[in-house]
Amino acid sequence: MNNKIVLTIALLGSFLLASCVQVPQDDSPTSKQNNLAVSSVRDIPLSFAPGSLFSLSPKHLKHTSLKTEQTQAVYAQYAHAIIQDLEDNGFENAKNNSAPVFQVGFSVALASDLSDDTINEKFGVSPGLPESEGLQKGSFLIYIEDAFTGKTVWRGAAQGFVHEEFSEAEQEARSSNVVSIVMAQFYATN
Repeated sequence: MNNKIVLTIALLGSFLLASCVQVPQDDSPTSKQNNLAVSSVRDIPLSFAPGSLFSLSPKHLKHTSLKTEQTQAVYAQYAHAIIQDLEDNGFENAKNNSAPVFQVGFSVALASDLSDDTINEKFGVSPGLPESEGLQKGSFLIYIEDAFTGKTVWRGAAQGFVHEEFSEAEQEARSSNVVSIVMAQFYATN
């Protein structure tokens, strides 16, 4: 009987020691570069049926530190990713003057052009990714609005760090991933 108690205490002690192992955190800029913070809010309880028509409405900042060609390329990547994601989830892009059921507005900006305070004040949703020295933070903001009433139904935002070293294909994959993660929150509440 004493052997069983000693064995039980030994096993319990080894489990406690195993659970107390500390894993060092990598706080280097390289590890932080892949961080992504996402947040969203449902404004009104309105859902859109599969097959509903949507239209895109990109919103550009008046002033940006990017060159015009860079801004156009980033917006084109995100527009393509949004359309693809919505179509993959059963919605249709309104074409040929078809009347959309909902509109999707979006914006992409660097933190140097659009601060967290401004995002909170004007958009009301901020994921709050902390700044990291040596890394440039960017924000992707998206909202869905009922085309008939003009009321905002849902808003989402993502913040991450810019990967300037990425090839065009890697940038497209990254923007698709960001859109997919943010839009998953919309589909979960739709």
